[in-house]
Amino acid sequence: MKKSVVFVIDVLKGFLEKGNLADHRIQKIVPIIKEILNHNPNIFFVCDAHSTNDLEMTQYPIHCLKDTEESKVVEKLNIFVKQDNSNVIYKNTTNSFFHIDKSIYSEYDEFIIVGCCTDICILQFCLTLKVWLNKENIDKKIIVYDNAVETFHNENHNGDMMHKYALELMKNAGIEIKTWE
Repeated sequence: MKKSVVFVIDVLKGFLEKGNLADHRIQKIVPIIKEILNHNPNIFFVCDAHSTNDLEMTQYPIHCLKDTEESKVVEKLNIFVKQDNSNVIYKNTTNSFFHIDKSIYSEYDEFIIVGCCTDICILQFCLTLKVWLNKENIDKKIIVYDNAVETFHNENHNGDMMHKYALELMKNAGIEIKTWE
């Protein structure tokens, strides 16, 4: 039997509720993520926790500073965060891969990725994980549920188009794209 793990990427108040990079349209994925988590006991939350000195702050507006409201998991998913925070991984870059202990990749047979943003943090993590698995000659599934990932929309960033393109890039790289039903 396959042992799956769910990585919940950046489902934080700073991306869904308030802050320089918040977009309420991303909130629509929360009920679906909650359902996915109800079916999977192995869960890690990977969360932005920046300092103002992080190089990423030169590319994006200040967001999700460590120990602020913005860097907290949204309330509706908080029930899945362990009391000791042992299933929370903090990151200061857009690519979660480099912040996750490699032993976690060995422990599971299947990786389910949900969260935001489809075309930034989700895309970078999935592609890097896939390339690493290929490099190590490890045949494991990476699954992204298209209705459990989302990205922001503004005048310079067409959210629907970027979401679609990111999913297509991942699919072309051998990542399974499914719809949670």
